Amino acid sequence: MEEDNEEEEEEEEDYSDINVNNEPKKDYEELREELEKRMVEWRANKEDMDKAHQLWKDYELLTFDLSMELCEQLRLILEPTLATKLKGDYRNGKRLNMKKIIPYIASQFKKDKIWLRRTKPSKRQYQIMLSVDDSKSMSESHSVQLTFEALAMISKALTQLEAGELAVVRFGETVNLVHPFENPFNDESGAQAIRQFTFEQQSTDIQQLMTSTLGILEEARERGSSHNESLWQLQIILSDGICENHEQIKSLVHTAMEKQIMVVFVVIDTKQQILGMNNVIKQPGKGFKLERYISTFPFDNYVILSDINQLPEILSETLRQYFMMVQHD
Repeated sequence: MEEDNEEEEEEEEDYSDINVNNEPKKDYEELREELEKRMVEWRANKEDMDKAHQLWKDYELLTFDLSMELCEQLRLILEPTLATKLKGDYRNGKRLNMKKIIPYIASQFKKDKIWLRRTKPSKRQYQIMLSVDDSKSMSESHSVQLTFEALAMISKALTQLEAGELAVVRFGETVNLVHPFENPFNDESGAQAIRQFTFEQQSTDIQQLMTSTLGILEEARERGSSHNESLWQLQIILSDGICENHEQIKSLVHTAMEKQIMVVFVVIDTKQQILGMNNVIKQPGKGFKLERYISTFPFDNYVILSDINQLPEILSETLRQYFMMVQHD
């Protein structure tokens, strides 16, 4: 017995000498830097679709572990919920079937199968839109790499869940539908998507984005609701968070909520600057004052992302809070 214990102790000492974290982390950072350089080179000439396919596969490989982490964290939130329907007829249950009361009395209380039970599961489906900032400011702030990583990670996690339909939109001065809801999102979709992004648009019109996507989502709901009565819609915006017309945008966000559309804004902030930004506000008859930019940010549900590793946790927690709020609706 003493010899066995000594062998076990020796084995524990051997395993404790192995550092399993450093090398994988190093490999990850090296792959990330190499991928970023290849993306910069490819963006100069986007004619080679074979390279586009390879780049997308490498983004999926780079974010694979994070995608699976996000997938598991969202599974209990986004996977089809057993929102059971009442069905009859039973001798006991949760609710009386009022149509059976008169026949029950007429039968001298013999036809007593007058109760409804919750027996039939109803699958809840989702339409999820990823809206990605395609403006020049994203490139200038070195947010392109993080944006494509986030796009690959989120799209992979959502398609892995098979929760519903996925669309991708790019926006800046204009709003363009990169991938429509009705088409499955696959490797070809990913390669085509990154090819359509330029990160050269001169401005970011968030107000126009909200107006346009509300229309796209409304059309998608009308198409989807014909065969599914339990349809939820979600828009995830990836941007550096710089926008004007906060009050007008806030009104559009409230309109989205009234239409049962949840909007989550992921602020890509690699330099961690947005929390320190100020706006100059003109006060009638009182001059000007400085106000923290984030204090008037028009989106209630937002997260600030500087490290891609944070995204699974912060995004799933944001979604969890929302669905806890609306689960009784």
